[in-house]
Amino acid sequence: MFALSNALSNTMNSTFSCYEVHCIKQGQYKNKRQLGFTLIEMLLSLAIFAMIGMATYSVLNTTISSKDSIENQADQLKDMQRAMLILENDFQQITQRKIRLNGESPLDNFFIAEPYLLDSEELGFAFVRDGWTNPVMILPRSEMQAVGYRLKEGNLERLYFNYVDADSATEPRIQILIRGVTELSLSYYYEKEWQEELPDSGLPLLIKLIVVTETYKEIERVFSLVSLTEKINVSGQGANPGTAPNSIPNQNPTSSPLTPGQPKRPGT
Repeated sequence: MFALSNALSNTMNSTFSCYEVHCIKQGQYKNKRQLGFTLIEMLLSLAIFAMIGMATYSVLNTTISSKDSIENQADQLKDMQRAMLILENDFQQITQRKIRLNGESPLDNFFIAEPYLLDSEELGFAFVRDGWTNPVMILPRSEMQAVGYRLKEGNLERLYFNYVDADSATEPRIQILIRGVTELSLSYYYEKEWQEELPDSGLPLLIKLIVVTETYKEIERVFSLVSLTEKINVSGQGANPGTAPNSIPNQNPTSSPLTPGQPKRPGT
C-alpha cells in the first residue's frame, strides 16, 4: 500500500513537471512571436523614412538651385562690368571723323544713333574711335576703328571692323556684351540740358545710356566725351614762315620760340 502511494505520487510529480516544461516552452514561443514588427509598424516606419527623404531632397534641391542662381547672377554682373568698361573706353576714344556705313558715302555727324541701325531690333549707334593699338604699324590697319552697338535677340552686341571705311561686302566682327537685354535708349547733354535728339553738328558733352535687363532691370550710366576741337585756318597774311595751313599752333609756353631780348640758352 505504501509502495503504491509512492508510485502514484511519483507519477503525478512527473506529470506536473512535464506540464510545467510544456507551459514554459509555450510561453517562450509566444514571447518569440511578440518580438517581431507588425504590418502597421512597418508601414509607419516607411512613411517616416519617406518624409525624411523628401525633406532632405527639398533642402538639397533648394541649395543647388540657390548656388546656380548665385553663379548666374555673378556671371551676369561680371558681363555687365566688362560691357560698361568697353563702352567707356569706346566713348572716351571717339574721334572727330565721319563714319561710313555699308560702303556708302560718309555721314554728316561723328556719332550716329538711329532705330534699326546695323540690323538692330531697336536703337543702334555707331561712331569711329581712336586708340586701337597698332605698334609701329605692324598690322595692315590704322589705329582708328569703326564700332557700332545694336540690340539683337535680347543681346547687346558690339560690332567692329578692321578698316574704318569698310565696303558693303565686309562682315563685322560681333562681340556679345550683355545677355537678356529688353530695352536700350540714349539721351544727350548739350546746351545745358538733356535731350533725346543728337545735336545737328559735333558731339554732345555727355551721353546717358539706359539698359533694361531681365535680371537687374533698369541700369543707367553716363559717359563723358572729348570736347570738340576747332580747326584754325592760318592764311598767308601774318603767318609765320614754315607754318602749315589748317594747323593748330602749339600753345605750350615751354616749347614756344624765344622772344626778342630774351637771353639765349646755352647750346641753342
